[in-house]
Amino acid sequence: MNRTLFHAQDLLSIFTRNAFLKPHLWLTVPLIALLAFFNLGASAQSRPDFSVDFTDCSEFAGEGPISLTAAKPLVPAEFTINGASSGTANIVIRATSCASVTVNGRDPRPTNLSQIGINIVPPDGTGDINNYTLVYVSNNPYLVDNFVAAGLPAHYDPLLTYEYTAPVTANGNLYVSVAAHDVQPYFIYGPETAPPPDSATDFLANWWYAPGRNLKMRQQSNFPNISFGTSSVTFYTAADSELGKLIGGNTFSNYSVLALRGVYPSAHMDVTTSH
Repeated sequence: MNRTLFHAQDLLSIFTRNAFLKPHLWLTVPLIALLAFFNLGASAQSRPDFSVDFTDCSEFAGEGPISLTAAKPLVPAEFTINGASSGTANIVIRATSCASVTVNGRDPRPTNLSQIGINIVPPDGTGDINNYTLVYVSNNPYLVDNFVAAGLPAHYDPLLTYEYTAPVTANGNLYVSVAAHDVQPYFIYGPETAPPPDSATDFLANWWYAPGRNLKMRQQSNFPNISFGTSSVTFYTAADSELGKLIGGNTFSNYSVLALRGVYPSAHMDVTTSH
């Protein structure tokens, strides 16, 4: 099924939910659907590169073992699952909240996002971590639109929630709620600890995707000054969903590779597609 149609349906679903509260909006639903479909469909073929700047952010990042049998069909053959040679695979789950995010230097706005992937061997030899993207959801429509135009089937969830119940310098509990068209709802909840003082370091993260035949998209994010605390959260979803089948049930908390609360003043991401 056409990936841009998925995103057009995201936009239409959100619009029609609002239309129930404001019935006069139904007059414009067909026009919104057509504009979303044709505009996104045309731009997806050009696959434009873009950049993103993140300001005043915190995040959860966790990595742990899952079934290689479940993971392997989700990762294209041109990417190598880290640990596959020894019969293992690791899922990577991430959620982020920023006071401001700009896309190509424009439209600054508070942004929440979440992504899920499979840890892979670095395709280009760069990065402190490399993952193949399975899910990308954000409440920032400009960010989602640019990903869709570049070929990644990102999803728009205007109600994506990221709550941390303590000040940035203290321990607290994280709650994340994600739901979008064609993405089974999932939740993240549990305690986290604040990063130690003066512990900032540089970190380079690559998330990959195959948007077409012989094409590789790289989302390369540089965190020049990120500090890490610990996290003991649990991931929840429906057991019969695609994510539930991947983790083998309703919950996942075995972040034996890493389980971190990250805090950083700024980061920069370049999204590029190449052969």
